[in-house]
Amino acid sequence: MTLAVHTARIGHRDPDVLDVTRKSAGPDGIAFAPSWAILRPALDALRCAETMRSAADTPPFPEADPVRYAEGAEAMRRAAETVRGSTWALYSAAYLAEMRESYRTQRAAWDALLSRERVVLVCYCTDHERCHRTLLARDILPRLGARYEGEVSRG
Repeated sequence: MTLAVHTARIGHRDPDVLDVTRKSAGPDGIAFAPSWAILRPALDALRCAETMRSAADTPPFPEADPVRYAEGAEAMRRAAETVRGSTWALYSAAYLAEMRESYRTQRAAWDALLSRERVVLVCYCTDHERCHRTLLARDILPRLGARYEGEVSRG
């Protein structure tokens, strides 16, 4: 039997849901949740990037030179995306390292997950392409014999 792995946003209604968040995972899902040590800095950096992007979309004052403002705003948007990309690179590497350690130290949780027929991994992230649930489903579990089936729509 091969584990079929799906991902979805928290709140998805499915009998096979497994919460893999640090905030609300139960005993079955906590082994797959990122630690606060990697979550807090990543969330802080993403908030900073969002503030930068938001500032780029809001002129500082009505009499601003529109050409100079547009150039500055575009530079701010690029900087925000650089922060997002760098944050994701660091976060994903740290999460993969944590999951290697989790596999060694919490093997019973991994074996229990891998023995299931189907699972829908859920967390709070809005962008599933930059989310630990997708790293777990697409990059980690298939190396252990599972099959990634993709993100499912809200249900």
